[in-house]
Amino acid sequence: MTQSLTAFGKVILLGEHAVLDGAPALALPLPAGLRATLLRTGTGELRLRPELNDDRLHEALGLLGRLLPNPGFRMDWESDLPLGAGLGASAALSHLLAQAAWEAARPGTPPPADLLAEVTHRLEHCFHGTASGIDDAVVRLRAPVLLQRPRITVEWPFPKAPLAPHLWQVTLPCPLPLVVAHSGEHADTRELIARVRARAPRGFADDSRALFGDFVEALGRGDAAAAGGVLTRAHELLGLAGATTARLDRLVELALAAGAWGAKLTGSGGGGCVLAVCDAGKMDQVAEAWREAGFVVVTPR
Repeated sequence: MTQSLTAFGKVILLGEHAVLDGAPALALPLPAGLRATLLRTGTGELRLRPELNDDRLHEALGLLGRLLPNPGFRMDWESDLPLGAGLGASAALSHLLAQAAWEAARPGTPPPADLLAEVTHRLEHCFHGTASGIDDAVVRLRAPVLLQRPRITVEWPFPKAPLAPHLWQVTLPCPLPLVVAHSGEHADTRELIARVRARAPRGFADDSRALFGDFVEALGRGDAAAAGGVLTRAHELLGLAGATTARLDRLVELALAAGAWGAKLTGSGGGGCVLAVCDAGKMDQVAEAWREAGFVVVTPR
């Protein structure tokens, strides 16, 4: 008997890297994500098809077998997300694996939410080293997430559901239509974290916190264009910390020239993706500008 499983991806609007030093981070879910079919095998082996020749995955599978002992399974999976692009693919895969292990061991029994959260987060550490937790949170909840460690101290004057001292599920007061494109470059998240920690200017986390405040203020006024402008400033700050590349910067320039309110890298940087916030009527125009320059538009398709 087989079981269908799904997991969302994510984009980070604000807070990359600075979240590790106590700044707030805000992420949104991407319905495009990963899909899988689970087959319980009873062999004790945990197998993926297609396989990934990745030591981090092997580490994650070994840890999964210890955290959620099960009789073994094969998981056939496919992704709408480019891997290693900052769109939460490793968190989505971690979540799929946690779901699969639980379902293989206890078919038809809903998993405890806190256990699934813990296992997903532990697996994400195998891929990213010091993971902030925002990727796996938004992937699990399929909703916007505000994260700040050790506890949330910033203002969020809009609907929210506190889940933990450091984690809230939140609602944005106005729509922010997004377009996402891939730079064609890939980077290792662990390496980018180390690079940014070494190169970030003094006050990097404080500057990121101030940008978050400006973003919230713009949302409170219902000024989506001003909120988009804050995202562009966040991209510039990440550039000072060594997270951008020439191709990421070019994507931002093209989006702004095509009428986007703002644009920035999303994820750890060094490659991966850029998101643009724009009026819904400009989404196709931004996407076409990226395509004409040879970039791949991830969403909308």
